[in-house]
Amino acid sequence: MNIPSDLLPNWLNWAALLIFSVAVFWSAGGAAWRLLRQNLLEWVYAGSCALMGLLWLARAEAQAGLELHFLGIMTLVLIFGWRLALVGAAATLLALTATGLYDWGALGVNGLLGVVVPVLVAHASQWFIYHSFPRHYFVYLIITAHFGAMLVIASVLISVGLLLMITGVYSWDRIGGDYLIFLPMAMLSEGFINGAIMTLLTILRPEWVRSFDDRDYIDG
Repeated sequence: MNIPSDLLPNWLNWAALLIFSVAVFWSAGGAAWRLLRQNLLEWVYAGSCALMGLLWLARAEAQAGLELHFLGIMTLVLIFGWRLALVGAAATLLALTATGLYDWGALGVNGLLGVVVPVLVAHASQWFIYHSFPRHYFVYLIITAHFGAMLVIASVLISVGLLLMITGVYSWDRIGGDYLIFLPMAMLSEGFINGAIMTLLTILRPEWVRSFDDRDYIDG
């Protein structure tokens, strides 16, 4: 998400930056960097973050701050776990901000709405599905990857809309008519992309996917 800083009060931008920074450093401190090194997946991690950045560049904007783009967060969480996903998505956001495509002043707000919220929703949905549904290969692909990704992007778009409404930037009629009207299309597209990527990875490179275990989803 790319919300210009001048749409929001300064106190909100600074408070969001503080919370976002704490979330990133806390996640980095507890992330499984050792597993990346042991499995020689550093280049896979870096490449995934770079590809996600390219995915974020394919965006459309109805009004300033009301932006739509693919996320790919669910895939990152399923491959590397939520802590590494949060750090990687934050690094991607920093890289895009450094190039001038995102607003430095709104780094905290964009980070919370575009990184922290979707990563936590993806992690929570994966945890819930893992513990509540049968552990079957198609449950993993269709429910976790596909529908989980739909839930993730819905949470982001609704969070952005609510923030801009609460701060008085746009009326709810404007947000609903110019932004959330595209929610079903965004959800279907996000679900398809994440589901397709996870299908290919679990078939061709299952050893890359931290959340996928043959003993759970195939042998069981």
